[in-house]
Amino acid sequence: MKPSLIYLDDEEINLILFKEMFKRDFDIVTTTSPQDAIDYVSKNSLDYILTDQLMPVMTGVEYLKELKQRGVSDNSMKVIISGFTQEGEVDEALETKLIDHFVSKPWSYQNLKELLLNNQT
Repeated sequence: MKPSLIYLDDEEINLILFKEMFKRDFDIVTTTSPQDAIDYVSKNSLDYILTDQLMPVMTGVEYLKELKQRGVSDNSMKVIISGFTQEGEVDEALETKLIDHFVSKPWSYQNLKELLLNNQT
């Protein structure tokens, strides 16, 4: 059975490319809606939660804080993927262990796959 993963990003093209590249490696759910992602994670046990940081409705850190407040996703590896350098909110999320990793866009398939599969929680 493949590891399960959700990826939240406000840019649909990022989700399409990710799903196409990783479909053999993971069972993937993607969404552009933070609320849909929260609802899905609340009802499903996942190995990985990936999210963009800068999105219109809420940041990736805010999304992950919401999951933590609801007491879901505690056993999932959490990764923020962003085209912007990590700073402020993301640094704090790393320090407080809200997230496990930060990945800069553009990412490479091989590096991201290794990060995920070699660091399972």
